[in-house]
Formats: sequence, C-alpha cells, structure tokens
Amino acid sequence: MEAQGEKLLQNLVNEEQQLLARVEQAEQEAAQIIGDAQRKAAEIREQARVRADKAAQERQREAERDSEAARHEVLENVRREVATAEAGAQKRRGEAVKRVLEQVLP
Repeated sequence: MEAQGEKLLQNLVNEEQQLLARVEQAEQEAAQIIGDAQRKAAEIREQARVRADKAAQERQREAERDSEAARHEVLENVRREVATAEAGAQKRRGEAVKRVLEQVLP
C-alpha cells in the first residue's frame, strides 16, 4: 500500500510539473501573441499616420492651387476695372481740357 501511495504521489508530482510546464508555455505563447499584436498595431498606426500625412499634404496643395487661382482671378478683374477706368478718364480728359481752355481763354 505504501508503495502504491508513493507511486500515486509521484504521479501527482509529475502531472503537476507537466501542468506547470504547459502553463509556462501558454504564458510564453500569450506574451508572444501580445507582442506580435502590439507590433502589428504599431505598424497599422504608422501606415495610417503616413496616409493621413499624404492626404493632408495633398489637401494643402489643392488649397494653395485654389488660393492662387482665386488670387489670379481677382487680380485680372481689378486690372480690367483699372483699364476701363483709365480709358474712361482718358476719354473725359479731352473734354476737361477743352472746358478749362474755354474758361481761361474766352
């Protein structure tokens, strides 16, 4: 009986050691899985950051192009208005000189 009890005890010790080894292996695997997941998440965040930066840069370039086009359009409109005003002033200048001369040299 005693031998049987000792054998049973030895079997329990062996089984406990095997279970501890499995638990340790499972913990190592879990740590590896977590590490892999964290690295993958970091990669995904970096890729997302790069895509966001590219999109922001493209939007910035579009905004600059739109701004430049609007500035050019405004300048062209102002140039046309100035040219029109100058042409009108030039036309009326002759009339103004004629009136001044009429009043100075009656």
